[in-house]
Order: sequence, then C-alpha cells, then structure tokens
Amino acid sequence: MDRCYALPALLLLVVNINAQTDPLNHWRLDESGGTVAHDVEHVVSGILQNGALWDPTGGHHQGACRFDGVNDLIILGPCDITTGGGEMSLSVWVKPDLVTAADRTLIIKTIGPTNADHIWSLSFVNASAIRFNLRTGSTTTELTTPGSSIFSGSWYHIVATYDGAAMRIWLNASLMAESSASGSMGYHPESPASIGATSTGSAPFSGWIDDVRIYDQGLEEDEVLTILLENEVVTQVTSDPPWVGRDSKLHLPAGAWTDLQLFDAAGRSVPTQRLTAGSNVLDLGFLSTGLYMVCLLGDGKRASWPIVVP
Repeated sequence: MDRCYALPALLLLVVNINAQTDPLNHWRLDESGGTVAHDVEHVVSGILQNGALWDPTGGHHQGACRFDGVNDLIILGPCDITTGGGEMSLSVWVKPDLVTAADRTLIIKTIGPTNADHIWSLSFVNASAIRFNLRTGSTTTELTTPGSSIFSGSWYHIVATYDGAAMRIWLNASLMAESSASGSMGYHPESPASIGATSTGSAPFSGWIDDVRIYDQGLEEDEVLTILLENEVVTQVTSDPPWVGRDSKLHLPAGAWTDLQLFDAAGRSVPTQRLTAGSNVLDLGFLSTGLYMVCLLGDGKRASWPIVVP
C-alpha cells in the first residue's frame, strides 16, 4: 500500500505550485571530488577549506558537504545582494550530528567577530534554536526561534526571509519566528560569505549541509513549501481541503479515503482512529489548539494539507 511519509518536521503537502523565484546563488553541494563548490547560477563558486569533505551519497538531495565542527568551511565570494528590492532569503538543508549550546554557523556574511557585525547569518544557537541576523543601515536585528524539535541525525530544511518589512524563520515550512524589520542592506565586497563557519573558521557547524540558496527576494510561504517539496513525488489532488469546525470535528474532502495520519507542527505522529467506510468526519476533540498536518490515502491517491485546530 502507498504510504504517507513525513519529512523530519513536516509531512508532504499538496500545494498549488506557482512560478518559483529563481535563486541568486545556488550551491547544490553534489560534487564528488575536488575543492570547488559550484554555483548553479554560475555566479559565485565556493572553496572547501580546513578539511570540509564531500559526501556524494549522504545528502538530502544526492550529495552534501560534511563539516567536522572544528573549523571546516566553504569560503564564498562577497555575495552582496545588488539586485531585487532590498529583500533577501536564505535556504539550506542541514543534518546536525552534534547539538550543543555553542553557536553553529550554517551560512554567514559578516564584517567582524560580533553579532552586531553580521550583515546576514543563519545559525543554530542554544542547542536547538535557530537565529537569523540581518543588518540594515547601522542596525542589526536578531531573530531567534524558541528551542525546536531538532535532533542529531535528521535532515531539516531551514529558510530565513526578509521582505523589507519583516524577518521570518521557517523550519520545514513551519513558521517558527517573525519580527518587524526595515531598511536596506549595504554592500561589503571586502567581506566574503561562508558556509559551515565564519570566514575565519569560528562558530563551526558539525554535520552535513546540502542545497544552499540565496535569493534577492523575501520568499512567500508557498515558495518555501515549493523548495521543501521539489524533490518529492506527490499525487496532485484537486478537491476542497479538509476543515475543522468549532466543534473540533475534522471534515474531509470527498473521496474513497482509507487511511488518515496526523502530524503536529514538530512532525510527530498523532495517534488517530482508522477511517470507517463512508465516514468523512473525525472528532479531534482530544487535540490541543494549534497547527497540524493531515495526510489522506485512498484509491491510489495521497494528499496532505495543513489544518488549524481552534
């Protein structure tokens, strides 16, 4: 039987795929040898330094780069964003093998050693929290998520966005934190960006990093979902989405559904009863208020949607 399967903290969703924004830079990190990380957009190649290694079969998308948490990094060019409307987004797949209280850099551009010097950066802090730093004008805004359900040995998709009015952090397409921010980013061609650690090797990450992208726009929710799902195969189902009434009952779209799975916002499976023949209503009164994902199987189809339990 076809089965629903969840990404580390979000199961497959059926979404309307709109025209996807092209990245300004895109490092697939699928190389199998050498020290050059090629930019798909042919803009800025990266150079592996201090022992960073290719893992051709260990990535979320084919290969990935392995960082030892000591001083490994990929040094990039300046990666200044000179196009777009003063917006930006960072997208990265990551599998940590060490979750500690130390800062662990995923991607960064900084002009100095302190947080206030970060032009932009995305990192793990306080073990399982994610931090997005952004400097606009002379002000650096720091956005940090609460501690997340992040564990060693699992892949996660992390996106940080800035649309000129707000900063947001997405974990597996779930919005984890947001804050107001405004202003334009300056140009600092003298300062290189880097992946896996700062350009000096400090705040190193331990684990695997894959498919790193920089955008000159603040991505919308559907675009974040598209990146998350673009390498997954889903069956497109054109039907009304499920909905939850004030009575906490889940009303399913029409269809010969045989199995239902629920996942909470952290990707954990929520026990539910098996659907009975002809039943398209399920009582969710046992669930607490919040965001969930419902996955339906039946008649050779697989479909998933986000739902909110009031």
